[in-house]
Amino acid sequence: MAATRIETGTPEGDALGFSEDLFSGWLELETGRRLYLHWVISRHRNEGNVQALIRGWLDRGYDVRVVMPRPVMRHILEKFRFLPLNEFLPGQYGDPVEVWYHPVSRPFSRARQRMTGAPAIRP
Repeated sequence: MAATRIETGTPEGDALGFSEDLFSGWLELETGRRLYLHWVISRHRNEGNVQALIRGWLDRGYDVRVVMPRPVMRHILEKFRFLPLNEFLPGQYGDPVEVWYHPVSRPFSRARQRMTGAPAIRP
């Protein structure tokens, strides 16, 4: 799949809410609305900006994945009920790496949710 690198301080980053006034970092947007967040630092600690960013992406229907999250990020991801898996990202790493994903954002899970009428999971 083709991936586009997006950094803070770019029009593409701003369109995703990944603005330079709130964050420093980079992500990749793949064809099909899949976002891989590789690195993010909030410029305003403990204000909930990273949580709001992730919630916004999920609400907009993105398949959000976070690559090798640090412990603080894992805590945030657990609130959103993300799960870890190993994924091979050949453009970035030689071996499979830990990637956390949101199961409701996966197509199979969305289909199952529609069939069962289960509510969306929100922290």
